[in-house]
Amino acid sequence: MYKRLFVLCFVSAMTITAVAMSTLDSLLTVFYDEVSQTSVYCERHQRKIDSLCHIRPMTHALEIQIAREYQYFQSDSARVWYMRLMNAEEPYRTQAYTGLVQLASSIGKYADGMILLPDIKETPDSLRVNWIEAIWRLHTEALANTEIPALREQLATTAQFYYDSLLREMDSQAPYSVSIRLRRNILSAIDSGDIDEALLINDSILSRVPEWSHPFAIEAYNRSTLYERKGESRKRLEWLVRSAIADVRCGITDNGSCWLVAKECYESGDLERAYHFSNYSLTNASFFNAPTRFIQTYSLGHNISNSYEQRLQKSSAILTIALIALAVVLAIVIIAVLFAWRQNRRLHSLNREMNSMNEQLRSINRQLRDSDKVKEQYICRYLEVYSDYIRRLTTMARKAGEKDSAAFMDREMENFYRSFDDTFLSLYGSFVQDFNALLKPESRITPKPGERMTVEMRIFALILLGITSSAKIAELLCYSPNTISNYRVKMKNAAAGNRDTFEDRVRQIGN
Repeated sequence: MYKRLFVLCFVSAMTITAVAMSTLDSLLTVFYDEVSQTSVYCERHQRKIDSLCHIRPMTHALEIQIAREYQYFQSDSARVWYMRLMNAEEPYRTQAYTGLVQLASSIGKYADGMILLPDIKETPDSLRVNWIEAIWRLHTEALANTEIPALREQLATTAQFYYDSLLREMDSQAPYSVSIRLRRNILSAIDSGDIDEALLINDSILSRVPEWSHPFAIEAYNRSTLYERKGESRKRLEWLVRSAIADVRCGITDNGSCWLVAKECYESGDLERAYHFSNYSLTNASFFNAPTRFIQTYSLGHNISNSYEQRLQKSSAILTIALIALAVVLAIVIIAVLFAWRQNRRLHSLNREMNSMNEQLRSINRQLRDSDKVKEQYICRYLEVYSDYIRRLTTMARKAGEKDSAAFMDREMENFYRSFDDTFLSLYGSFVQDFNALLKPESRITPKPGERMTVEMRIFALILLGITSSAKIAELLCYSPNTISNYRVKMKNAAAGNRDTFEDRVRQIGN
């Protein structure tokens, strides 16, 4: 029972693993294809922004919308539109400052973001969570990208301060905002180490955002970090790919998921995809104008490019060798074809000669068959005359009152049989051996001393000559028809193989 349970568990685990591998490979294939269509998606995003820019009158709300469309598409343009709102009334001013701080985090200009912080004295209650979260992420990103110990310690302290402030602000606003409450619960679950609870809350958030939208890309990336904390690398990669696919389809060029996918592909040995994805990430980083992202991607892209070029060189060398080998094989084939063609011509010439010789042989064979038929006809005629002659002499002896007519008959028949045997075997020299070969071993016949053939052999010799009537055979050999029939039946029963075809096989002797 335990053995069966173990086998069942093993098979189930293998099935789940196979399905997971199939899902990941399918997602990577989709992402690869989508990256090839990135220009289409970016052009569509740009047309959307252009349509917003042509709306009149141009309001602060519209300016905020345009800036946010540029936020993850082109950092310089986003900064221009946010700067237009630096002196606007609330809530647009706070939204502009929040966007600029977020932008500073994305492009790695942390000092610029720090300069903006003192300018905000008070923020509307509805925007305080977003503002504090932007400050927290700015310090967290700066902490991850500095190597100075004193500065790291200061940034860590400040980041923790703003994190605690963010949680308190979320607690105060939790009853009024479902999205804020869900984000607060995820942070609390992470702090307590309950990753499964965080994943359940993330499921709830994902169900509230449109699939393959930019919010979906953000939450898919967040879900990948949860699986990373849980140690499930395959699930992490699956959600990174989903996040990257959503970014591509939304025309987003500030995408952190893509270069991480490229890194995973590179480490797993999938250089083709890694090279494709890293080039896409480098192009995006250059277009978005994010120095930090470019530095992150460039180092990885350089390693991938070197490995990919080495593989291409190796493949090129193998291809060159293969082409040389193919050329050699082709040359051998051409030589073989020419040789075969030449041999074929010789064969055709030989065939013509052989056909001529075969025709001559067929003509000779026809003449021989005709000659054999003549000989057989003469033999049959000779036998008829000879047997008729013996019967006439015997009749005459009886009428003359010859007392030894029976002895005379026996002597003449003995001479007749000897003459028949000599004449027949002169045509069919191996008849005795060939005839015995058609019989069972125990039924084979050996002529008596001084004889060349037996009665059975003479009967079937006549059958070979074309005389099949028992009455005719009896007349020629001076036996009764019944005796001849009995001998024929006896030999059929002694035949090796099918008895019904025995006489046909006898007739084939010598042909």
